Amino acid sequence: MEGFTRQEAIALAKTTSSNLAYLDRAELVVPEKYGNSKKPTVIYKWEQILEIRVIQDLRKKTSPQTVKKVVQFLQTNGFNSSLADKHLVVINDEVFLVPPDWSNMPKVMRVASKRSRGLGQFVLVVFPPLEDLVREIWETAKKSEVIDFESFKRRAKAKPANVA
Repeated sequence: MEGFTRQEAIALAKTTSSNLAYLDRAELVVPEKYGNSKKPTVIYKWEQILEIRVIQDLRKKTSPQTVKKVVQFLQTNGFNSSLADKHLVVINDEVFLVPPDWSNMPKVMRVASKRSRGLGQFVLVVFPPLEDLVREIWETAKKSEVIDFESFKRRAKAKPANVA
């Protein structure tokens, strides 16, 4: 079993057990489950740890329902549903998908909205780049009392340049 236990996922993603349960029920992040069906051993892949961190950041700016709408939009419109490799911008209650190089900034794609609002003064909130998330997870793992850092280094799929 290659991956991270529930406790390791909680520590690395800086989340709670109840949030992981919600993400599983909502089918946003579904871990591998082994053994007893009532209380299975749960294993999260590296990519799922990144996804949980992105969802955590997105949920600071918008509702869980909007996060689910974003994922559903991506799935039904031919995108891969991973949020970790997307550039998302939140403006009021709307979420926009922006090209990775920002070259088409005026032509962003709205992917979720509670209700339509007129144009006005907006504040752009850009989510951390993937490399920042990877670096933060490595730093968290290094400081954690739950994570065996040597084991973590073998299991993590991405390694930041500035973390040993």
